[in-house]
Amino acid sequence: MLVFRITLFTFILALMALPCSAKIYKYQKDGVWHFTDSPPQEKIKELETMVETGKTVPSPKSGGTLLLKDYPQRSVIETATAATVAVKGGLGYGSGFFITTDGYILTNKHVIRTTEKQNQSEKEANEAVTGRIENMEKKFADEKKQMADYAVELKQLKHMADSERNRTRKKSYKSEYDYRLKRYETWKADYKKRHQNFLSEERTYRSQQADYNYKKSVANLSQSFTIILADNTELNVRLVATSADQDLALLKLDGYKTPALQKYEARALTPGGALYAIGNPAKLNNSVTSGIFSGFEQGFIQTNAQIYPGNSGGPLVTDDGKVVGINTFKKITHKFEGLGFAIPIQKAFQEFGRYLR
Repeated sequence: MLVFRITLFTFILALMALPCSAKIYKYQKDGVWHFTDSPPQEKIKELETMVETGKTVPSPKSGGTLLLKDYPQRSVIETATAATVAVKGGLGYGSGFFITTDGYILTNKHVIRTTEKQNQSEKEANEAVTGRIENMEKKFADEKKQMADYAVELKQLKHMADSERNRTRKKSYKSEYDYRLKRYETWKADYKKRHQNFLSEERTYRSQQADYNYKKSVANLSQSFTIILADNTELNVRLVATSADQDLALLKLDGYKTPALQKYEARALTPGGALYAIGNPAKLNNSVTSGIFSGFEQGFIQTNAQIYPGNSGGPLVTDDGKVVGINTFKKITHKFEGLGFAIPIQKAFQEFGRYLR
């Protein structure tokens, strides 16, 4: 076994060191597997071809393969949608966009990671559900005790009916017992059905919660994600960095030359100026909603352009197709449809400037 391990380790090192194209064979001698590109003649019939080095993954072309060269770009907004991608993580979908032609992608951190705010919201929701479950368990336990007490009363009533010698009272006891017994059996059957439904729903909730917690753990550790381009091409990207203070993350697509959005200074916006939110709500690629610049709210760009779930991480662009912000969240009230908020693009460059030169 030791000889096999040393031979295999030597073989792996040889593969790493020799980029030339050659077939690798394996054969067994004296119970030990050997790997070579020049097998002995007496073992030719026993050879198994393993791999052919140098022909696995082609190197990217110089400058990278050009993406979406045939995608229609009949307007500056359609050009901006070409630079927008769907980002698929362990917990669902979001959006992002190319900000450099060498494949850097900006998105929200909450698209690929759970945030402290999300964790707190989930904790509160779970505590509320757990509280309702405990309350229902207590109600079922109290009802079960009531049924047990009722069963004791029934037993006593039956004993009275059986031991009574007076025919009139005996008949009365018997009639009362039969009525209560029927009521008890109906109650018991109904209780059993309701309790089974409750237990089934609780098991489903616990299972879904455990599944979600697992997916969340995997998502929070993941370093690679899938993006979907405007033409529905799927590619793998890697995580470069996340912001400690902002809801921002930077991804990278390697080996390609990509479309990219030009940035626009948020401070140059004027109230009433047209803005467009681009993203992938409900997995609908290249969705565009329009609105105006309403002002700033606690450092965020405020707009009435609709920002739906799935738009998070997508670009907020001006009417000449330049990105001014990263769509982040929507504030909904009972009085009106809601306002959208975006992180100014300058904050992303402040966070990731060393990459986005």
